[in-house]
Parts: sequence; C-alpha cells; structure tokens
Amino acid sequence: MDEEWPWLEDRPVFTTGSEMGGNVTVVPAGAVLKPLTWRFWLYVVEFVMSVALVVVGTWLVIRSPQGAFASGSWWWLALTLPAAGSALFWFAGIYIEGMHRIMRERPRNLLLLAGLLGGGALGLAVPAVLGSAEAVAPTAVLTALCAGTGFCATRGIHRARKDVTRILRLRATGTTHTGVITALPDPRTWSSGGDVPVRYQDSSTGAERTVTVRVNTWAHEIPVPGTRVIVRTDNDGDLLVELDPAHPPQYFSDSRRYEQDTSGGGTM
Repeated sequence: MDEEWPWLEDRPVFTTGSEMGGNVTVVPAGAVLKPLTWRFWLYVVEFVMSVALVVVGTWLVIRSPQGAFASGSWWWLALTLPAAGSALFWFAGIYIEGMHRIMRERPRNLLLLAGLLGGGALGLAVPAVLGSAEAVAPTAVLTALCAGTGFCATRGIHRARKDVTRILRLRATGTTHTGVITALPDPRTWSSGGDVPVRYQDSSTGAERTVTVRVNTWAHEIPVPGTRVIVRTDNDGDLLVELDPAHPPQYFSDSRRYEQDTSGGGTM
C-alpha cells in the first residue's frame, strides 16, 4: 500500500524553516509535482455542487409541509442520498490527488474545507432565494468563511508548490554531502518534532560543517545520533536534509521522554 500511496509511510522529515505539523512538505522519493490541471479543479467544483445538493435536499426533507418524517418528504432522499455519495467520492479524489499536487496536508485540507463551506453556502442560498428568511444569515456566514478559507488555501497551495519545486531542484542539481545526526532533540522543547544538529563533510572543500535542522516525526520514531543523512546544498546557500535511503534509520528506544499523549507516538 505504501508503494501505491507513498504518503502513508511515516518517516522523519527535516525542515530548515519554521514548518511543522500539516505545513511540512512531504515529497516521497521519485515523486513528481503534478500540475494543477482543469481536471483537478473540476473535482473541486463537483465536490461543491454535491455538497450543495445534499444541503438543498436535507432542507427540503426537514422543511417540507408534511414534516420531516411524513411519507411525502422522503421523496427528497432521492436527491440527498446520491448527492452525499457523490460528495464523498469527490472528497476522496481531492484528498488523494491533492497530495500529488500540493504535498502538504494543511493547504489540501483547507481546500477541502473551503469546498465544504462553499457547498453549504450555495445549498442554503437556494431556500434563501425562495424566500426562507432563516437561511439568509447562515448563507452569509458560510460565504464569508468560505472566502477566508479559500484565500488561506490558495496562499498555502502556492507556498507548498514552491517548496516542492525547491526540494526537487536540490535533489536534481544540488551538491550532495554525507552527514550524520549528532544528538537527540531536547525533550523540553519537543512539539511533534525538535531541533537536531547534523554534521556533514563538505564534498567540495572537505571541510566539516554542522547545521541545525528540525526533525518532524512521532515520539517513537526519533532517529538516534549517528543516523546517516544526505545533505544537499546549492550556490545560494539553500539546504535540504533527508535520511540516507542506503542506511535505514534506528529510532530512539525511550520514547516516553518525548510522548505528549498516551498513544505511544506523540502528536505530529
């Protein structure tokens, strides 16, 4: 399953900025950045329309003259149930295809949330236009929330794709150095990851250098000191640190020092 969907594989990811949690860019080995084609945006439109039909159908079931449980109102389920199935289908499509095109969880999830809010607003606009005063205020609120969420999603998608491009560029053209992690992160500052020093041998000058990067991982998957990494740099001083695929990492055995909950794995 990991080969079919490489983002299911939990591996420590190193970042050089302030990225953490859902803002960490995850680019599996061999991955390419798929374009944001019209077909992908069609998924989003279909999701919005499906959610809107669910809202309209549900409203009609509840507000039908016979009442929500009268036999006549169940005819509207012919609209609501297929629309709900369609919404789940397009949700799954955006969820999966979004990682191929965004490679960050948070902006992808914001895009899904914006679609859900937009569908809700569009669905409630129908009874509002038909004269239902109760639907006017929720429509306005959902529209405003959709606009704000959509703006954040758009900005996040742009930043994520820019970071993916940077990572792929460094993998393809960066100068490669071999390095090791030299210490564990500080348990006192642990928050779904922590800073670790990485020492590497500059392949151009032979000098030994040390950089500090953040390792984003679960508490039970913290690489031990001595873990081999690959460091890639360019002429502009950009830096990429990744686990060395030729040397499988060993993880620190006493995860209790870093655990933040009772699940045995912290939170990421």
